[in-house]
Amino acid sequence: MSMEVKVLSTITQTNLEALKHHMKKLGFKYYKEMNGWVTFGARLMMNGKGVAPDDCISISVRFMDIHADLWDFDLISKLPEAKQAILNFYEAEGIANED
Repeated sequence: MSMEVKVLSTITQTNLEALKHHMKKLGFKYYKEMNGWVTFGARLMMNGKGVAPDDCISISVRFMDIHADLWDFDLISKLPEAKQAILNFYEAEGIANED
């Protein structure tokens, strides 16, 4: 049985690199892409399954969906700028909010 690996397009990878750079300037050091979700975290913590990001923002690379789990007040104050960077990513990807 073969396992299918989905590879992000070159354009999406370029857009993610720009987003990663911006998020790093905001204090999010951890980055991971898995199952169509990209997660940025301020630090790492151990959970029952291994290492996981703490104080994190996750976005979907397939549709417009953002999840934020922030406890650090400094990071919370940067949320509007992080949100704008994520919206810029979605705009570059041609993903629109259908609300």
